[in-house]
Amino acid sequence: MKIKSLLFSLFIFTGSSLIKAQDCNCITALDEVATGVKKSPSYKDGIKERGKEYFSAELIKIKAEIAVDPLIKKNCSAYIQKYLSLFKDKHLSLYIDYSKIKSQKDVFESELYKQTQQIKIDSNNLKFTDDLEGIYIDVYRYYKVALIKDANKVNQYVGIILSSKSGLWKSGQVKFVLKKNEDNTYDGFFYDDIHFAKYTNITYADQKLVGVEWVKEERMKLEPINPFIVPTKKKWDYKKLDDETDYVYLGTFSGMLAYESDTFYKELIPKLKGKKLIVDVRNNTGGGERSYNMFLNFVNSAACAANQVAIIQNLSCASGGEHFILAMRKNPKVKTYGENSAGYMGYGYGNRSSITVKTSCFNYISEITENKYPAFKIYETVGIPPDVKLLRDKDWIKQVIAYLDINK
Repeated sequence: MKIKSLLFSLFIFTGSSLIKAQDCNCITALDEVATGVKKSPSYKDGIKERGKEYFSAELIKIKAEIAVDPLIKKNCSAYIQKYLSLFKDKHLSLYIDYSKIKSQKDVFESELYKQTQQIKIDSNNLKFTDDLEGIYIDVYRYYKVALIKDANKVNQYVGIILSSKSGLWKSGQVKFVLKKNEDNTYDGFFYDDIHFAKYTNITYADQKLVGVEWVKEERMKLEPINPFIVPTKKKWDYKKLDDETDYVYLGTFSGMLAYESDTFYKELIPKLKGKKLIVDVRNNTGGGERSYNMFLNFVNSAACAANQVAIIQNLSCASGGEHFILAMRKNPKVKTYGENSAGYMGYGYGNRSSITVKTSCFNYISEITENKYPAFKIYETVGIPPDVKLLRDKDWIKQVIAYLDINK
């Protein structure tokens, strides 16, 4: 009965635009991506686990939300991403061609920017009425927002910019929207630097928006360390920390950079003489085993002087970076530190092929995965937990050195 009701509402709200197939609207774009995703193994897994009726019902619900959103031209991408998220495959993606935006002027003249909500608030007289509301800061400390209840919609909250270090965002603009679900999670629509909407399902715990990197101001004082900032801007780097400790940063395993990474390893390996080796794969963008096998083989060989190997990982270590972690952990000398990795492991890893869907509306590009890795599916969306969890109260490299010193 509920599905029939939603279908009726959807027809009423979309009216003649649904009758005319050639009309460009969000539902057209959603349907194109929904058709494309049927070719992915994660779709087939989802159907086996939950049944086709579940996804059909969810698609209808999302279409009903689309039909009543007054900012649908801005938010359409988030609704499509919400549908893709149901298949628990982080390699499924939807984006636009960022290369066409070359300056701030391009951003300011874009429809996405023009559609950004502006809400006037008195920042000196803010009153919060529940736990979720408050002043939040992003982990990079670029933005400070006031998260308050939306005066125009029940169970909805808006994050309004109070201050910004980015010229692309101004005070009063809405940086994100949270919509409360029945299970006490929230559908988050987060707008990036070009004001493009991205979807994340989040929870609230420990004064944090869990699933994204937004923390209440008072909590930030207790956790001043940003684990996404590493001590180098290079893709790969090496430092001798002391007589016994070598530090190596590996930021990518891209197959397109395999020659460069191999050149780095050839220069690096003769320098690794310490008894302690720290391998930092925070923010590793992934790739394939071809781009880390030389280093992995060295660590596993008698030529490696280290008897303690520490891997530092974080929430932005993804895909090939995660497979590297598992390969390294087979060595009993290796222990991992940090927080759960990103969880891009069950599908589409290692620069493998994918199907590209280009929508006829809004010029969205959706990458549909074609490959499945059943042995790693347990880590998809949740990531690999570390052997030792590091808190954000002290520098992570210093914490790891302290652990290694204690456990010689």
